[in-house]
Amino acid sequence: MEKILDVISKQVMEALKACGYDEKYGKVTLSNRPDLCEYQCNGAMAAAKEYKCAPFQIADRVAEQLQGNEMFESAESVKPGFLNLKVSPEYLAEYLHQMEADEQRLGCSKCEHPKTILIDYGGPNVAKPLHVGHLRSAIIGESVKRIGRFMGHNMIGDVHLGDWGLQMGLIITELKARKPELVYFDENYTGEYPEEPPFSGIRHRRERRGYSSHIPEGLRVCQYS
Repeated sequence: MEKILDVISKQVMEALKACGYDEKYGKVTLSNRPDLCEYQCNGAMAAAKEYKCAPFQIADRVAEQLQGNEMFESAESVKPGFLNLKVSPEYLAEYLHQMEADEQRLGCSKCEHPKTILIDYGGPNVAKPLHVGHLRSAIIGESVKRIGRFMGHNMIGDVHLGDWGLQMGLIITELKARKPELVYFDENYTGEYPEEPPFSGIRHRRERRGYSSHIPEGLRVCQYS
């Protein structure tokens, strides 16, 4: 479903073309004087230079061309060359009924050229306490991701955990202190690294004692250090 601004712009462009002017001057925007009108077109100001006439002469002709258009309650030319527009209540009601009929998207069309967009948000530092700032960025990031997905883009969300280096460094340092003979710490070692991680003994002892057998997969980083 087209945005109402685009629909109105098309009508003004057709009126400009019917009057013999280039339709590129028909872009409509929200009015910066809502006390006077709802929408406005200032294209006559720029078109006057090309057609070598007063801006209000162009605006007068376009406003006259729009008279009787069911979309508009009023279309007025205001000097020095503004086109003030008010949408008719009947047309606006019909436009809203069309939005209501589209229950899933409420008239919001998907983008014509979807992109793959990666959003990195959250970013808690695992070496420090969480705080409200992490929650804020996570909510904003998740909202942006959902909006992009609704528009048809392929959104990839990544909550990056920062400062893994400290934890991994502590583990490697402790492992080196306990088992300096491991091949991981031999700079001249050129063979294959053991398939069994160096924590297997710890895991087996914990299982015998009835502790949880879960060893975080991240600890296997020691195999490649």
